Parts: sequence; structure tokens; C-alpha cells
Amino acid sequence: MAWRALLMSTLLAVAACSRGQEYELRGQVLAIDLERQEIRVQHEDIKGFMPAMTMPFKVRDGEVLAARAPGEIIRATLVVEGGRTYLKDIEKTGQAPLAEGPSPPTFDMLDAGEAVPDEPFVDQNGDSRRLSEWRGKAVAVTFIYTRCPLPDFCPLMDRHFAAVQKAVAADPGLRDRVHLVTVSFDPDFDRPPVLKAHAARAGADPAVWSFVTGDREDIDRFGSRFGVSIIRDEQAAPEIVHNLRTAVIDAKGRLVKVLSGNEWQPADLLNELRSSIDAR
Repeated sequence: MAWRALLMSTLLAVAACSRGQEYELRGQVLAIDLERQEIRVQHEDIKGFMPAMTMPFKVRDGEVLAARAPGEIIRATLVVEGGRTYLKDIEKTGQAPLAEGPSPPTFDMLDAGEAVPDEPFVDQNGDSRRLSEWRGKAVAVTFIYTRCPLPDFCPLMDRHFAAVQKAVAADPGLRDRVHLVTVSFDPDFDRPPVLKAHAARAGADPAVWSFVTGDREDIDRFGSRFGVSIIRDEQAAPEIVHNLRTAVIDAKGRLVKVLSGNEWQPADLLNELRSSIDAR
């Protein structure tokens, strides 16, 4: 569609631009997380950047964030620079009742040492896959959707995995002993041909890094075992509100650790993978 082509060209331009870009954002505040300095906003179309959706945004000034409240209608500036995004110049312009939304997800999270469920997936080639196929290797699993527009969310997970893949190929102690799995929780759009094209853009070597998806209920249940929260707006696709979780699984299929959010670095994941291999 036209907006997707515009979004892709804009993101490419942003990635190539060192000074960053700014966009006007208008929307309603849904929630505030002071600890993470994030504000969740249901926003209108951001002209020249992305369609209307609900997303969490970082706010660098904690005092400004503390002054905001759910239900406020705001105008702000979205800054995209260096692969990061944040809001500034947040101004309240009104107030409105919060609409009733989906029920919060429930979690049955795995503890370290527990066996990871062997859910069925389909990969970028349309082939059936299961995690048990990579027994004997340390496995890292992360969750994305290919239409995710913010460079410091799903695209950052792709960049981190690309860096880890490069390091694995260069390290005899990791080569042939690690596999990376990126799970899409947008199976209606992220069908195998879409995943295959996305994997090619990310530079994924299928011998090391697989992109998979599956039945939506299966994917949501699987993700919830690691604390992945996925909320979809069925009336306004592709509105998907989600957090970021990256799991490390040992050679016997047991959970080692979950890396939360987007603040970890490739070196952190590499250390966990090495430890997982050494511990077996």
C-alpha cells in the first residue's frame, strides 16, 4: 500500500540521516511508566512517518513525564535520531475519557531451568519448524513484527541479532553451536514470503538465524511464557502494542535467562550464550 512504501522510504532516510528528524505527534495518553520514563500514546497519523497506532515512547525529561496523566490529549514532537526515538515538548491540549480496551494479558511465565515449550512454527521458507530441531545448540529467541515502525523497537532487535550473528560466525567457540530465532506475532501479515524478504534485508544467514511465525494463539501463548505482552487493535491494524523480551535457551531446551526491553547490547546476549554453552 502507498503508506507502507512511504513509511519504508522514510525509515531508510532516517537511518541515513545523522542529525535526526522531528515529527508532530497528536494523541491521547493511555499510561505512564515513570520508572522506565515511557508514555503510552494512542496517536493520530504522524505525517510522513507512520500511521495512527498505539505505542510507548521514551521521554528524556522525567519531570515533564511526571506532570502528565492518562486521558490527556497532547501535542508533542517525536524525535528520531541515531536509531532512537523519544518525545519532547509535550503539551496538554485537552482531556477525554479513556476508551475501554482489551483485558490485560495473563502470564504463566517460565522460571530459569524450566523446559521451554516445543511450539510448532513455520519459517520464512514455509517449512514447519520446532525449537527441538536446534537441541544441542544454545538458542536465542526474540519477538517482533515486520511492520513495527520505531527504530528502537523491532528494528533494533534485528540489528542486535545481525551483530550477534556476525560475532558467532567469527568465534570458533560459538560457531555451529548457536542458533537465533526471530518470532513474528503478526502472522496475518508476516507470511513466509514477507518473512523471507525481511530476513534478506536483515542479512540473516538461515543456517544461523531463522525467522518464524505460526498460529496467532500459539504464538501469543508461547510469547507469554517469557513475559511478552501483545495487545492488538482489531479495528485499526496494524496497531500492535507490545514489549520486548529476548530469551536464551540452553542446549537441552531449558530457559537460561530473559533479557528485557531494548537496553541490552549484543555483547550481553553473546555472554549469555557463551555461559549457556559452557554450563552444559
